[in-house]
Formats: sequence, C-alpha cells, structure tokens
Amino acid sequence: MLSTPELITAEHDVSQFDCGKASLNHWLQTRALSNQQKGFTAVLVVHEAGKVAGYYGLAPTAVTPIALPRSVRTGQPPDPIPCLLLGQLATDNRWAGQGVGTGLLRHALARSVAAAALIGGRALIVNAIDEDAANFWKRHGFLASKDDPNLLYRSIADVAASLREAQL
Repeated sequence: MLSTPELITAEHDVSQFDCGKASLNHWLQTRALSNQQKGFTAVLVVHEAGKVAGYYGLAPTAVTPIALPRSVRTGQPPDPIPCLLLGQLATDNRWAGQGVGTGLLRHALARSVAAAALIGGRALIVNAIDEDAANFWKRHGFLASKDDPNLLYRSIADVAASLREAQL
C-alpha cells in the first residue's frame, strides 16, 4: 500500500526508480533531496515500504508578462509575474496505470492553489520534457505558450475551479 504524499528524505529509496524518462529518473536520484534541502524545490513522494513509486517537485518562479496570454496577465500585473513551477511529475513503471500519477497531480494542483493563496501566484507553469509530456499536460487543462510548445501554463483560478468541480 502506498503512503500519502510526503516530503522526500534520505530514508526514501530512489535507487530503483524508473519512469522510462532518464532525465526524470536522474533528477530524482541525484538532485531531488539536495534541491529540497537547499530550499529550491519541495519534492513530494509516495512510496511503498520506503521505495519511491512516484514524485513531483514544486517551486516558486516568475515569468515575464509577454510569455503568458492576456487572460493570465489581466489587470496591471507585476513584471515578472509570480507563478508556481511544477518542475517534475513521474510514476515508476511498476506503478503505471494504477492512478499514482493522477493522485500526485491532484495533490500538486491542490498544493499550488493553497500556496498561491498564501504567497501569491498567478499561474502554474510546467516545462514538458518532450512532446509526450506536453500532450499529457494539455489533457489536464494546460495550454502551451505561444513561443515554446513545451512551456505550458494553467491559471491558478482555473486550477482552483477545476478542483472545486471535482469535489461536487
């Protein structure tokens, strides 16, 4: 049985994690704990008996107004616009198709809305590592920026509304 999402620690076994994307495996195994300890990224994992089955990383970021569509930069936004970055999201292949990724995404969306309420943030940004990843994000309501098809965004207001609808 999987744990609920929790912050990564040195006790979590990431050595056998394989989501099929070498860069996501490598980041988890070599950078995730250090990035969290240094305050760059909050890394949340789900695990079974300490072996990580999935993870995501969330960090603050800022984007120049021109990179976002008018609907996100309405009013008189600051330059740069405060946003949140969902930097990574991956599920180990052994857990694929069992709802782990969907659960992690839902958790990440809810945390993003809560974080934006506390510190501000106009949108949730993702940098898709490839076309497959970009298509995944698009299926979950993210829109590609006009300049980079792998840079996708979703307004925090839209994320909050979708979470409210899901609870009905």
